[in-house]
Amino acid sequence: MLVVAKLSAGHDALMDPAASVWRPVESTRLALEGTPTGTQPTPYTRAAWKDRKVGAVSRVDVQTAHDGTSVFIRLEWADATENRTVEDNNVFPDGAGVLFPIKKTAPINKMGSETEPVNAWQWQANSERGRSVIAHGVGTTEPTPETVEVASVRSHDHWQVILSRRLAGNGKSVELKPGATSRIGVAVWEGSNGERAGFKAYTPDWTDIRLADA
Repeated sequence: MLVVAKLSAGHDALMDPAASVWRPVESTRLALEGTPTGTQPTPYTRAAWKDRKVGAVSRVDVQTAHDGTSVFIRLEWADATENRTVEDNNVFPDGAGVLFPIKKTAPINKMGSETEPVNAWQWQANSERGRSVIAHGVGTTEPTPETVEVASVRSHDHWQVILSRRLAGNGKSVELKPGATSRIGVAVWEGSNGERAGFKAYTPDWTDIRLADA
């Protein structure tokens, strides 16, 4: 169980991946693996990746906190190359995201299902804006109107990224509140490996989380 600590630090400090407020927060290392090529929605993409390695990043360190109003997810992983733009159609921006099931039984490996959607918050290195999407399966993402704040820092060949959203959802996306439990997954896109869309490294299992109420 990953406990989302309640912190009294200001919003700006919690949105800074390098801020000292994050130093005492427990870090959890999660193993990542490449998404299965066979689950991709089109024959073209399945064929294009048939003999290529998916999932260049093998692990990510996760820290979590909330201030009673918003939740903050800090991700850090090693990445020797800094990719912020599309280059020659085979290098893409680095990226990361967190995934929440709307129902706890939603399948993480298929990005949810028709009856059990998932809510993802995403960051890309070529943008200062995050986004929130709902998915009912691979290739079915639809944007939601919610604001996801993002911030990123490069430090010693590592990405440090914050994704944040208000605890309350919009009725369709995940609802979070102090004292409640949920589940979380993480994904990382390595742009130098050509990863984009459904091709990424991800946590093959959910991690249970609980938001501290004090």
